[in-house]
Amino acid sequence: MELKQPKILGGLGAIFILCFIIPVIGWILSIVGFILTAIAIKEISDKVKDKPIFTNYLISIILYFVSGVTAIIGSIIFFFNAVVKNLDKFENFNNWNGFNDFGIREFNRFGGFPKIKEFLTIIGSKIWILVLILAIAWVIFVIAGYFTKSSFDKLVEKIKIDNFKTAGILIFIGSILTILFGVGFIIILVGVIFEIISFFSLPDIYEETQLT
Repeated sequence: MELKQPKILGGLGAIFILCFIIPVIGWILSIVGFILTAIAIKEISDKVKDKPIFTNYLISIILYFVSGVTAIIGSIIFFFNAVVKNLDKFENFNNWNGFNDFGIREFNRFGGFPKIKEFLTIIGSKIWILVLILAIAWVIFVIAGYFTKSSFDKLVEKIKIDNFKTAGILIFIGSILTILFGVGFIIILVGVIFEIISFFSLPDIYEETQLT
């Protein structure tokens, strides 16, 4: 069974996925990476005649996208409702140089504190919107991680590259721990590195007798 093409596509795709840490263009490279990896997994899935390998991975990609869009839309909704709608509460702040010279008396003279306090109170009262939507995005992200793990588990059943299993576990655990600030993303990074190793560990030719 010829695996040279999915080996290269999958390896390069996983490298591009890892580029999500790059500012500005990282998300574009990640999308390219997911597409390349999906093509590679689709080809392997067809060769070993196990459709769930690709189906699970495709579901995970869709859910990752939905999770990201949900988080972005949620942030926009929060910003509009809590900030844009209440900019008048912050109108005197432009007259204060407190951030530059800590001029507390000047700050009080312009009446900035009451306005800022009211502004921050409104933001606090709207924070539940952001928390709720980010919680939904997180749940979707965790489910996506689970489907990635399921795809890789099935891949290991057919092609004995154990690093795929390790990658799936790390990505799933990392997706759960994204709620703990950067901890989860670090684990996901390690998982993607194992994914890169897994693809490049594939032989160019895989003997049919090795399939289970």
